[in-house]
Amino acid sequence: QLDSELLWGTYRPNLYFGTRPRLPNTLLSGLMWFGLDETNWQNIRHSCELGDNLSEYGYQRHNGRDFGEQMLRDKDHGVEIKSEFIKVSGDNGGSWAVRFSGQTTADNEEGVALVYYFGLEGNGTMAMNVGKGSAKIVGKTDDLGLFSVRIVPSAKNRFPDVAEKLQSVPELSSVGSKISGIAVSVPKTDVWRAKDVFQREMFISARKKINFIAKHIDPDAAKSGSVLFAMDNDGLKKRGRNLFFTQMVVRGKFSFDVIYECEDRAATIDRKDIDSIVKSRRSAFDHRFEATFGLRGKGFSEKHIDMARDAVSSLVGGIGYFYGSGLVSKDPKPEYGISEDVSEPELSEPYSLFATTPSRPFFPRGFLWDEGFHQLVLGQWDSGICMEIIRSWFATMDADGWIAREQILGSEARSKVPPEFQ
Repeated sequence: QLDSELLWGTYRPNLYFGTRPRLPNTLLSGLMWFGLDETNWQNIRHSCELGDNLSEYGYQRHNGRDFGEQMLRDKDHGVEIKSEFIKVSGDNGGSWAVRFSGQTTADNEEGVALVYYFGLEGNGTMAMNVGKGSAKIVGKTDDLGLFSVRIVPSAKNRFPDVAEKLQSVPELSSVGSKISGIAVSVPKTDVWRAKDVFQREMFISARKKINFIAKHIDPDAAKSGSVLFAMDNDGLKKRGRNLFFTQMVVRGKFSFDVIYECEDRAATIDRKDIDSIVKSRRSAFDHRFEATFGLRGKGFSEKHIDMARDAVSSLVGGIGYFYGSGLVSKDPKPEYGISEDVSEPELSEPYSLFATTPSRPFFPRGFLWDEGFHQLVLGQWDSGICMEIIRSWFATMDADGWIAREQILGSEARSKVPPEFQ
């Protein structure tokens, strides 16, 4: 029962928002966004990076199981985004939904592109259809069974204004849509590179649009990012695609829902219920937080309570599931005081780890030493999750009783580590 409750989660802590199940070679999802001026499209937001200079990101509340909310404030791209994640128990890990809402800032005249994707890095099938007001993905894998996904933007979302001349170009008919998308095929080992894939496809599409504008209007005609970087539903009808992107181009206030549902009919999620579920679980979280730590009863101010709540939630929201091979030397380990003249490390057999992470942008992976301190807090908050993590760490022990203090599993994890430290 515990495994099923904890199968799905926000287990990609290296991303501003991403989900995956605790399964190897499986279904991944994630959020991306970028401003539509001349430069920001080159700096798509996806993984947590110190250089992105977000003034705020991190969970204000996260219970580790079925609720988490965070605020993302990106001044450079002129947007504020709130994510509200919920989960409903059911077969194969149940169903989940996330509501993204926010607004572009007053100084953002171009708008922002919001992108949500799903990618299959293992065996299985997926297909996507994009309609006027929503997109739907249906798929199947051996581990997850049949599943469906709905990506539904609010009817109130507003597309940035487009010059009349550009609206007259026949090949730009998809511009102004509430939602659009593309489907591509990539090696299964490259699904985690979703940002790079999307940026490449977007650049190819933008070049085509520039040629269309030059053909029908004028090579020097003003071009807006909302036109050049809007997706055109390419590749949706082709079979064998394993990476699907949906995009919403907006200006002003916006919201959209992503709803993943397993085939268990008892675990369906109605869009109309998301707000009430979020409100209920937010209240339950605050009550449980006080019952667990008793800060208000001890006389702490609301400001200090908010800080503690954010700290615990960021710790819980930083829990991740990692799978892949690590670089390991077969010789005795130098950290035990033995000579550092050891053989070159080799890739191990792939294995998994369920762990907290010290830092989402800088150390988004498991560290044994840090884990002990993290569990002093997490053990008080949720002993079940604490035991799952400890069990996962002990499962990495080798035949000599050694546990690697830093776990860098798979290509995605290694991409965040300088080669000399891998």
